[in-house]
Amino acid sequence: MNLSIIIPVVNEEFHLKKLLPLLVESPAKEVILVDGGSTDDSKKIAENLGVKVIDAPKSRAKQMNAGTKAAIGDVLYFVHADSIPPASFYKDIEAHLEENIPFGCFRSLFDTKNWFLRINSYFSRYKGMMFRGGGQTLWITKSFFQELKGYDESLKLMEEYDFIKRASQKTDYHVIPKDVLVSTRTYDTNGNFKTQFIYGIIMFGFFRGVNQDQLIKFGKRWLK
Repeated sequence: MNLSIIIPVVNEEFHLKKLLPLLVESPAKEVILVDGGSTDDSKKIAENLGVKVIDAPKSRAKQMNAGTKAAIGDVLYFVHADSIPPASFYKDIEAHLEENIPFGCFRSLFDTKNWFLRINSYFSRYKGMMFRGGGQTLWITKSFFQELKGYDESLKLMEEYDFIKRASQKTDYHVIPKDVLVSTRTYDTNGNFKTQFIYGIIMFGFFRGVNQDQLIKFGKRWLK
């Protein structure tokens, strides 16, 4: 398995200092940082570690598609800068590919002892769109990614939910029973119940066809 790890970022120097050393020491073929216009030291940190750095327009869908075009691996692994995959991620993905499972994700575990977020994390072991999130990291064969024509670049939010929905309509996927450690920064800033409630409204609105700009405006109004 030749694995290309793709990380879309904008000003993530704090989290990259912790994440990138773990990834570059893995058996992955390459680590690609796709920068959407950072003004901090995100690119410098990556370059100093030998990570491939490319630029793309600020848009998670466009950044991840750009990373895929630059990737030389036959398997893609999309990781958020504020998520820490399990140490065994490479072997876990490889084992599932050997069972002809072309894509999947891990469970998520919020980096906190807060009971509300721990319960939230528990449900990520189950399938279903309401339990998914980009922070769980997503792996997929490059051939299947290309068959799906990548992420929908017309989307300004929820691009990973849309992608998983389209992929799961073509084949089954698996949630690997190991945890990705996920940052709680948005919850810490805005409060757990408020953040979860606003996220729920945005998700509901997205799948009901509410205008993206309206959803983004709503999110920015209520979440810092």
